[in-house]
Amino acid sequence: MVEGFELETAPLTDDEKKLVPIIINGLAKCDEESKALHGKVICEKVTLKYGIKLTEPRLRKITNFIRSEGIIPIIATSKGYYTSKDKDVILKQIASLEQRRDAIDVAIKGLQKFL
Repeated sequence: MVEGFELETAPLTDDEKKLVPIIINGLAKCDEESKALHGKVICEKVTLKYGIKLTEPRLRKITNFIRSEGIIPIIATSKGYYTSKDKDVILKQIASLEQRRDAIDVAIKGLQKFL
C-alpha cells in the first residue's frame, strides 16, 4: 500500500478479484484507440451491471494487476482504456509509464534536497 493512499492502493478485494475477468473480457473488445472507454464509463457500467461499487482508483489497481500479470496489454490514454497487440503502441505505453516513474523520481530527489 502507498502511504496516504491506503484505500486506493490496498490489495484487490474479493469482489474486485471477481471483476478481473469481466474487465479483461470488456477491454478485449476495445482493441483499438477509437474504441477506448473512459474509466468513469467503465466504473459506471460495472457498478450498475454487477452491483459492485468500482471507483476509478480501484479500476487503475485492477488494470495494473492485469498488466503486471501479463494477461492482456492494456493501454491507457486521456481517451480511455483499450487493448492493443501492436508492438509500437505497447512500446509507447511502456515509455509513458517510464516517464511517469522518472517524474516521480525527480520529485523525490527534490524533496530529499529540502531535507
